[in-house]
Amino acid sequence: MDVDVDIEVLNRLPVRSLLRFKCVSKLWMTLISDPNFKMKHLNHAKNDENSQKILVNQQYPYIEEFSLYCSSLSSVQQVEHPHKFDCPSNIKSWHHTLYCCYHGLALIGFYNYKLDFLPLLWNPSTRESIVLPPPKILPNDYCTWGLGYDSASDDYMILKIDEKSRSESLALKSGSWRLMDKHPICDVHPMLTSTDSLVFVHGAFHWLINSLRKYYVVSFGISDEVYREIPLPEQIYLKKFREPGVSVLGGMLCAYSHYVSRIEDVFMFWVMKDYVSESWTELYTIQGTDLKSAIPKYMFSDGEVLLCCRHLRRCYYEFRPSKGPFGVWPQSNVILKGV
Repeated sequence: MDVDVDIEVLNRLPVRSLLRFKCVSKLWMTLISDPNFKMKHLNHAKNDENSQKILVNQQYPYIEEFSLYCSSLSSVQQVEHPHKFDCPSNIKSWHHTLYCCYHGLALIGFYNYKLDFLPLLWNPSTRESIVLPPPKILPNDYCTWGLGYDSASDDYMILKIDEKSRSESLALKSGSWRLMDKHPICDVHPMLTSTDSLVFVHGAFHWLINSLRKYYVVSFGISDEVYREIPLPEQIYLKKFREPGVSVLGGMLCAYSHYVSRIEDVFMFWVMKDYVSESWTELYTIQGTDLKSAIPKYMFSDGEVLLCCRHLRRCYYEFRPSKGPFGVWPQSNVILKGV
């Protein structure tokens, strides 16, 4: 078989199959282990709606135990039988927290019975994991994490920010934490409750800040390590929007918020199409619902969006598509945090 044909065939296989096929021949072992092939396989999976996505399941509010489920989101239908991943068994922990996911990798924080903290980077598809050194400043309840990939150095980077705007980063190849310069604006506190992890898109981490009673998005470039400020959509400043947040949809930075009209809650969502503030474009609006919050998580090829929703009268979250009638993703009395 031609090598190019081999690559195209292997590129369409799930990760677990690739691990088995490494034993077929030395050629396939070399092809599958090649970093360029790994990136090509990853990009193919990201653009394939039939590929498996990770759903994060947390049992109750403010309890840190979680489960990971794998399911295809190729069409808007109820997810009834997702495949559950088992968490790493090589770490004996008192409790653990999922901080963020990126490129199919999960960053998890473990506390053992001695209350020692250990961050761990885990690939749930291959069951491989790496125990990372603890950060210089131990995490508390008011910090947030991000995981991203630097194509220039072919390396993954972790960024941690606490409520005092103190930042630390770890490049996976270096294996050590480094304290970063603070954001240059004084008296700025990150909106750590507005997102469950830092948003990574266009080679930068993104999060919200509140400066002089006005919200901004701050970005931190993973290659040049430069802070930049991005204004939110103008409508957020003109109306009394509540609890703004940022996420990523279809490779674009997304902003979301809601306000209360005379009779109902109105949820609005925007995307930054060209990654400049002038390109903020309203994506859609949801009105007349019983929702307390709606966080966009995934965009389908037809433009429909998967939302992580919380109800006004219920304590749990659920996944729902943005276009009515709403269907539950999946039906469960648990909190579902992300994709």
